[in-house]
Amino acid sequence: MALTPESFEALLSWLDPDREVAGQKYVTISAGLVRIFVSKGLSDAEHWADETLDRVGKRVPEIREGYIGEPVKYIHGVARNIIKEALRLREIPTEDFPELGTEETETTEELDCLVECLKQIPDDKRDLILDYHLYHGRAKIEHHRQMARERSLSEGALRTRAHHIRAGLEKSVRQRLSQYRKETKSLGNP
Repeated sequence: MALTPESFEALLSWLDPDREVAGQKYVTISAGLVRIFVSKGLSDAEHWADETLDRVGKRVPEIREGYIGEPVKYIHGVARNIIKEALRLREIPTEDFPELGTEETETTEELDCLVECLKQIPDDKRDLILDYHLYHGRAKIEHHRQMARERSLSEGALRTRAHHIRAGLEKSVRQRLSQYRKETKSLGNP
């Protein structure tokens, strides 16, 4: 269910009148959606991000005039619904994955630990930290202001909450990674 060129153009123009800025927002939003879907433990996060943007693109002509607020909030709402749908689908786990290589990089270990740690924290904290790190540069500043307004917080209070969540995640990741390495070493793996 891919976007038509007209729907894609409508989505871009809804994100920003400047096509270049809209394209950057599209890429940033897509990457953020992938992170959200990964944090929810969904396989094929890129597919779900594309599905989210496809659905939104098709609805833009209907909602554009009456919608008040940042388009990214609407997109995140659609993503939440897709997560619920995806979690209802039954995935059949298998232990028979082909071996891709014998070496695992530290980055993969750290990412796996981060994903597991993200699954362990409450949804509201996970959503806050993922949203907080969604943008970079100038867009990040405005996004943080918007997040603070939506939560009726000062920007400093938002920063403090994000810092505490991140510090807790970093500690959990370090502990999980240390435990993983001890287990690996005790099994005789280098």
